[in-house]
Amino acid sequence: MKKIMMMAALMLSGVMALAQTTVKGQILDAVSREGEPYAIVEFFRAGDEEKAVAFATTDPEGRFSNTFTMQGDYIALFNNLGRKQIRREFRVEGQPEIDLGVFLAEDAAEMLKGGTVTAQRPLVKMEVDKMTYDVAADVDSKTSTVLDMLRKVPMVSVDGQDRISVNGSSSFQVYVDGKPNQMMTQNASTIFKMMPASSVASIEVVTNPGARYDAEGVGGVLNITTNRAATGGQSVADGVYGTLTGMASTRGFGGGFLGGLQKGKFALSANLNHIGMHMGTTETDVTRIQDNGMKTSTSTSMDMRTPINMGTLSMSYDIDSLNLVSATAGLTAFGLNSDGTMATAMTLPGGATFGYEGTTGMKTRNRSLNLSADYQHLWADVPARSFILSYQYEGSPTASNTRNTFGGATLPGFDLTDRRSDGFQNSVSHTVQADFTTPLGEKITVSTGAKYLLRHNSSAQTDYLWNGTAFVENPLGSLDYDFYNRIGAVYGEFSGNFGKFGLKGGVRYEHTWQSYLSSAQANPFSVDYGNLVPSASLQFSPSMTTNIGLSYNMRISRPGITYLNPYVDTTDPTARSYGNTELDAERSHNISLVFNHFSSKLTLNATLYHNVTGNGIESYSFYDAANLLNTTYGNIVKSRDTGVNAFAMVSLGSKTRLILNGGGGYRDLRSAQLGQSNSGWTYNAMAGVQQTLPGDFRLSANLVAAGNSVTLQGWSSGMSMGILGLTKTFLEDRLSLSLNGISPLGHGGRLALDSYAAGKGFTSQTQVRVPIRQAALHVSWTFGRQGSTKRARRTIENDAQLNASSMAESVGSVVAM
Repeated sequence: MKKIMMMAALMLSGVMALAQTTVKGQILDAVSREGEPYAIVEFFRAGDEEKAVAFATTDPEGRFSNTFTMQGDYIALFNNLGRKQIRREFRVEGQPEIDLGVFLAEDAAEMLKGGTVTAQRPLVKMEVDKMTYDVAADVDSKTSTVLDMLRKVPMVSVDGQDRISVNGSSSFQVYVDGKPNQMMTQNASTIFKMMPASSVASIEVVTNPGARYDAEGVGGVLNITTNRAATGGQSVADGVYGTLTGMASTRGFGGGFLGGLQKGKFALSANLNHIGMHMGTTETDVTRIQDNGMKTSTSTSMDMRTPINMGTLSMSYDIDSLNLVSATAGLTAFGLNSDGTMATAMTLPGGATFGYEGTTGMKTRNRSLNLSADYQHLWADVPARSFILSYQYEGSPTASNTRNTFGGATLPGFDLTDRRSDGFQNSVSHTVQADFTTPLGEKITVSTGAKYLLRHNSSAQTDYLWNGTAFVENPLGSLDYDFYNRIGAVYGEFSGNFGKFGLKGGVRYEHTWQSYLSSAQANPFSVDYGNLVPSASLQFSPSMTTNIGLSYNMRISRPGITYLNPYVDTTDPTARSYGNTELDAERSHNISLVFNHFSSKLTLNATLYHNVTGNGIESYSFYDAANLLNTTYGNIVKSRDTGVNAFAMVSLGSKTRLILNGGGGYRDLRSAQLGQSNSGWTYNAMAGVQQTLPGDFRLSANLVAAGNSVTLQGWSSGMSMGILGLTKTFLEDRLSLSLNGISPLGHGGRLALDSYAAGKGFTSQTQVRVPIRQAALHVSWTFGRQGSTKRARRTIENDAQLNASSMAESVGSVVAM
């Protein structure tokens, strides 16, 4: 009997030991209440936190779970970098399930100290449909511009002429702090070239925008999250916090202020920057040869100066724990002053020669005012449920003045009268949006919303000709117009997570009403059309450090006023350029296969993509009967782009980090209307190393290269350059001094850019030499402590407002550089 009882006891204890208990929970951002994807939760035996006994990785919604068979007391620990540690104690007693509830992740109030950091702060957070690059964590942010940083960002490439492509396409939307910014979208390269990277917290690349995003932007969305220094809420003591920066280089100077005020539930943050740059003299040589034997050679030399001022003011107020009101005001002003000379030589079909010289000058002033307000309501009993009501105003006035003088012989058919042009363009938009998100059970989340946009573009362009004594208006060259764009949208989207699989799908319907009235037309024209835009993605996570995703989306690109404007630019007596009011929105279908892997030593992303556009907008040129080169736009291209983008970050030991970013692909362009086609391979690459030297000096060295880019009528050459930086911090990282230099490889400090085009009846070759070599000194001083002003979980563009969270790290410690 005793043996039987002992056997029964052993069997019972074995059954109890093997009883499975599922421990689950969810990690949400404390401010936005969005899930923390791919974060690591460690489980320890109570009293022994030296070695974890189990691990769990959160899914895209922040949920995690693990199975325990041994009874006892345990501790669940969330300890990601940049976040406050969260501990939960629990006891396993054979129960089927233990719900640890919601972990609210908060940013750590204190900045990490350079000499005592025990883990590297991850630079990239990777998901199937988007990538987030932590600019603030990159030592190069102290010495670089935003354009320089974009060369490091996965899925983004910058060619030799500073043209930006996202996911293989030059058509994309730029958002600032989750809201669309028309001025930056239209002038991305110019502004990012001047914008200091120190004013940016992170860059988010959304390659597969879901139904909650606007359908605009073939390549996706580039979301720039600016630095904000106030904390919002009461997680940090009341006070004033901030950073002062200064820069002096061989091409200009600049400075900035990032600061904030915290008082109870109220938070105020300001980010101000000014840069004035002398870009130097750019030399351009263009040679055009017509089939009839006529040859035109033009040389220009332009000296350019570019001032830029940027300011953002943000504030938030916690009405209570479930209601938040936030507002943001942003002002951007940049200009371009250029003066130069030009010389043109022409050889006529019969062999006769003709030439003229002249001067040219241009002054442009761009302004952009953005105002937004958001109200957010959360539910106490359902933490992931939210309702957001948002409003945004954007005004972008632009004033431009050009002048051209000519001297030399006259030739019939070419007007060499001195001329002047004064123009004023303005764009005003109002946007209202409402969004509602709620979970349906533990595995599915649904979102729905509606949006209305009203945008008014206007222009007043006046041309003047010199009559020998004064400039008089030229009615044939002047133009006034008004262009109205109204867009109404509704969407529905769901996402679900089922073990190792995740699924997201949605549909968005946008209806567009456009009308145009011009002084050059007797009757206005109007058009309206609708677009049904689907999107879907499937994700598989074979392990907690690896995920694979397959995505599809349809995107559209509406022609902006630059493409539509029929104003004829006659600055060059031998050429004409103008827009096309009959352009249609281009439609693109995009498929991508994404592989992500992350560990303590290696971060890896590879994306294979294929994009198809059936009615792409492309510029093209042709000669008219008067031997004038005409350049305009049309829905004339069928394009196919297939390629791969790859990103790798490798930690070699405790003080060395390698970063590799690049991609390559094949582009095929065809136009039945022009009877032309072109195709070719393209590539871009960036290789960088970050090394901590003795004395805690931080060295950064980067090499950048890009191959030829393909256009319908020709190609543009690639480029190569080197970037070197050295940074040292003092006084517990409050004082920072940095030196950096940029230089092209070869060509005496000038970037050499060549291009070729062949159109109907002509060929054209262009050589451009741009001086970019420079050296700069940067200094910054930080006082107080830094956090971030609270923002609504979603604003005008929903998901683009997600806060950057730390990428999940694998088991093991990482030593700081």
